[in-house]
Amino acid sequence: MEESQSLNHNVTFFPFNVTVSVPSGSHLLDAVHTAQLPLPTACGGKGTCGECVVRILEGEHRQKQTAAIPDDLSAKGFVLACQTSIFSDMQVYLPQFEEKAISCLIDNILDKGKAENISGRLRLDPPIIKLDLKLASPSLNDNYSDLKRLEQALVKQTQTRIPKFENEHKCEYEYELSALQKLAAAARASQGRITTVSFVSPDRNTIMDIEPAAPHSKNILGIACDIGTSTVALHIVDLESGKILGTAASINQQIKCGDDIISRIEYSRKPGRLQELQTLVIGTINQLIKKAEESSGVSGQDIYMASFTGNTTMIQMLLACDPAYIREEPYVPTFNRVPMLKSCDLDLDIHPEARVFCSPAVGSYVGGDITAGLLSTPMLRESQDVSLFIDAGTNGELVVGNQDWLMTCACSAGPAFEGGGIQCGMPAMEGAIESIALGHNSGINYQVIGQVKPKGICGSGLVDLMAELFTQGYIDRHGKFIDSKAQSRLIERESGPGFLIEAGTQTFWGNDLIITENDISHLIRTKAAVYAACSLLLKQVGLKFNDIQSVYLAGGFGQNLNIENAIRIGLLPDLERDRFAYIGNSSLLGAYLILLCLENWNMVHELADKMTYIELNTEPTYMNEYTGALFLPHTEMKLFPSVKPD
Repeated sequence: MEESQSLNHNVTFFPFNVTVSVPSGSHLLDAVHTAQLPLPTACGGKGTCGECVVRILEGEHRQKQTAAIPDDLSAKGFVLACQTSIFSDMQVYLPQFEEKAISCLIDNILDKGKAENISGRLRLDPPIIKLDLKLASPSLNDNYSDLKRLEQALVKQTQTRIPKFENEHKCEYEYELSALQKLAAAARASQGRITTVSFVSPDRNTIMDIEPAAPHSKNILGIACDIGTSTVALHIVDLESGKILGTAASINQQIKCGDDIISRIEYSRKPGRLQELQTLVIGTINQLIKKAEESSGVSGQDIYMASFTGNTTMIQMLLACDPAYIREEPYVPTFNRVPMLKSCDLDLDIHPEARVFCSPAVGSYVGGDITAGLLSTPMLRESQDVSLFIDAGTNGELVVGNQDWLMTCACSAGPAFEGGGIQCGMPAMEGAIESIALGHNSGINYQVIGQVKPKGICGSGLVDLMAELFTQGYIDRHGKFIDSKAQSRLIERESGPGFLIEAGTQTFWGNDLIITENDISHLIRTKAAVYAACSLLLKQVGLKFNDIQSVYLAGGFGQNLNIENAIRIGLLPDLERDRFAYIGNSSLLGAYLILLCLENWNMVHELADKMTYIELNTEPTYMNEYTGALFLPHTEMKLFPSVKPD
């Protein structure tokens, strides 16, 4: 046994794809801590809370007998990390961070009749152009260089003329060195038949790639990617048809360094950690590219353009630019506009000369996810009606205005509505309760994503639950349990009383699903931040909520959001319900639109220049608005005339 203790074993954790080496016999939870992964352990490793459940994919291990894991799950390799010892190299999956399946929200977007629903242009005119050329054969009498013969073929193919320049060595085309290095061999491999890939912009035409002509035409692809604080999602797009070929999404692996942008900025302050954060997000993107490639049967080497959107902090971390000053007064980012980059600058697993576009930010807390997201609303087509755009993710951003003016701000909503920091919370993936209703005699009805036993509750379900608890008299306006009504379902925990949603015998992990007063308080603070930001933004321009004709809800959180319940808890204003519209992942849609044509790229920059940014950190009245919203639904009940709790 002493000999085995001296051995070290490699343990790889998925989906983070992190490997650590630990001594034989170590607890699996120790390996998790060594890998610095965010696996919850409320009981401190005693094996009683059941939160540190993982799945052993491969490897010899030994676990203590425990009732915390149901027999059917134990048979499938699920164990408690704190109760499991390591005796060989292992592969371990953390189900709390499983890859998310997202629907393609852009299906048939090029269909006739849909252009009026968004502000972006649906014209298919990408800046990446493929040309199949036939070069003249060289001879002793015609011994022009390969490059000269390529230029002649380009002129003939495009029916243009190479203009005369004062400098006789200057020509119409520019070339990447990597493309020139391929030219000689490509020109001779297929009797002069080659395929060129060019990046075309108003001021330049650059040959990015040259290959011999192949029996099957070369794919010209792009990726649209939304880098969220919690989730990264992307599409692989055929730039010649606009068709989406592959889709993938997963957690942002930076989450192991902090749940929100503030904690990640703090994490980045120590030497080497900013580069670590960049490596984590690029690793996340590359894993998604690989997954989308496999599902669509294409090659990453055919991806010549990448369109990224994300909040200001996420984009700065993508580029390894110090984000520290984003959270220090006067709250100045390194940049708002990002110059066009190449994929080789970022080690992306696509063509090394691919052009990388990052949507421009407006301020420290309103980033390219919002400027690009506005392309997928009709706000910029409306000259009179005033609209409100809300993206209530981990960082809540809002925009009010129309085609003539736009004002924006951001609030620190936190990850509560994405399942973070809530005992029963989880992202909107398989096993999440997405809708819930309290029936008579304390009965509970709910719908679970994937029709499996519930694992937890996602944002839309948490909104439903809080609204039901409040309107049916289980909690008061402060979010405290009313014993006379809730007593039959209250369970005492170390952290205080919890309302039983489902008994462990009926849940996937075998643990009781409960919501505590602390959880409810967290949710109230989150909804208050969003509502207060909306209220302050409108007051800045002399408007009231009734002046808003349309409210556009963006982000994965709003996909299954019950508008009525969101109003009951004071998350959304009490307006006619038909004024609300859900538009999905507007940031990802905006990134897709930028792939389609440079006109959208120019438009998103014009948007960024037009928007007036309000910094809530320096607004003295924001705290008054926020404090007033720390009740259900609000301190001033007259603001919510339709809400009538028991």
